[in-house]
Amino acid sequence: METAQHFGSKIWKKLTALLATMALMAVLLPGALAVDLNVDVGFYFKQSRGGTCTLTSAAMMLRRRAYMDGMDSWVDVTENGIKSTAWSGGLSHSFTYNDMHVGYATLPSGKAAKTQALISILAEHPEGIVLYDRTKPHAVLLTDYTNGVFYCSDPSSGVASGRVPLSAASISISGASCYWYITEDGNDDGLELLEEAVQAEEAAAEAETATTETVSEESSQNWWTSLFG
Repeated sequence: METAQHFGSKIWKKLTALLATMALMAVLLPGALAVDLNVDVGFYFKQSRGGTCTLTSAAMMLRRRAYMDGMDSWVDVTENGIKSTAWSGGLSHSFTYNDMHVGYATLPSGKAAKTQALISILAEHPEGIVLYDRTKPHAVLLTDYTNGVFYCSDPSSGVASGRVPLSAASISISGASCYWYITEDGNDDGLELLEEAVQAEEAAAEAETATTETVSEESSQNWWTSLFG
């Protein structure tokens, strides 16, 4: 029979393991748990010349992702820095910069469908996406959807610097047609390390449970033996 002391010890050990795992998550997944990307620590800048709004927006997106990955070199991600790999008479539909792979996709038609799609996309990409409006033509870094409002950083000099509501930018949801986003990040090994840590914690908890059950069974057998010989 398992005593209350043994049971309490099991619960405490499992709680301790859970707290340790949560602490590890905070270290390994700064983008998800420890970093507030809405606080501008130097993510945004204006395009250096006309016609490079997509390039500048992509650089800001990559800069935010590098910051999420805990890379000190995030400050070195600039418009000119990514140009050799990202630019070919316009922003390439697919390119790689510092193990961060960028791809291209189109949006559905209709403002309502675009809105829902962008909300879902931003939930998966907290670093933001490059949102492009062919009718302007112009692109911005769409950063987040917070409290029912889309925010962005517009590389145009005619718009306020930093993170601003999309309503204050040069493009709109209804006019947007496509976007660039980070499809794969070779610098982000946090999830893999976290999964390994969780698996180790689960294995340790299972081993502890098995040991406790064995001890309890032996104690029960000894008790019956002492009573009945």
